[in-house]
Amino acid sequence: MTGVWLVAGESWRRMSAAKATIGFAVLFSLLAIGISYFGLSGQRATGFQGFARVTTSLFNLVVYIVPLTALIIGAAEVTGRRENLALILVQPIRRNAVLLGSFLGVAGALISALAIGLGGAGVLIAFQTTTASLGGPLTLLAASVGLLLSFLAMGFLLGVLLLDRLRAMAASIMVWFVMVIGYDLALIGISSVLRGVPLKTILLPAILLNPVDICRVMVTLASGRGALFGPAGANLVDVFGRPLGAGLAGLTLCALVVLPLVVMLQVFKRRDL
Repeated sequence: MTGVWLVAGESWRRMSAAKATIGFAVLFSLLAIGISYFGLSGQRATGFQGFARVTTSLFNLVVYIVPLTALIIGAAEVTGRRENLALILVQPIRRNAVLLGSFLGVAGALISALAIGLGGAGVLIAFQTTTASLGGPLTLLAASVGLLLSFLAMGFLLGVLLLDRLRAMAASIMVWFVMVIGYDLALIGISSVLRGVPLKTILLPAILLNPVDICRVMVTLASGRGALFGPAGANLVDVFGRPLGAGLAGLTLCALVVLPLVVMLQVFKRRDL
């Protein structure tokens, strides 16, 4: 594991100093503060709003920004640094240690930026309002980290599979579109066609196959807005609103991070850079 941590440390320092990572933190800080302060501007009112209102609104932006950013950075980390990877691989270090260390370093830098951005804004909002409904923003942060890790792992996998930067970027955008936008549309279409099948039979497995939907459900429930799912989503509240269901969602999200990494490492063993 020494080689893994050496590569991870180098990747973390490089990514932490990158302008894109700093901009990532600043972006989320400004989004959280802006949504809290101007959230009621449509009603001609301004001023900081509590966490209950901010959490759901902010996640609707997080769910688009974080997956796309993670996919592109993950793919670029492999395809854009092939020469550096080739140079490192001639050293006495295992191949998998190089790629796994690179993933851990990039993930650590992006998680730090995310935590600083959302955490700093959260502290400001708490001072201006109240710490009530604190479970919502904490769940938002955990869900954002889960999204980041799962899509970063997919980005690394795409980079290893394709090795060409342009193709990997195009594939990243396609995966983002399918997982974030097309997946729910397809699910609605399937539910309409299979009207004789109980909704729970379709909905629960489909949610557990997509990290975006897992995080969306958990953040909505933690914000106390389970009623947004409507009568058709009562099963979601019943299942994921319990500790066992929340644990299942967390374990499934972890599996959606580990599985792409395992496939990535297996493919990378046979890749010639």
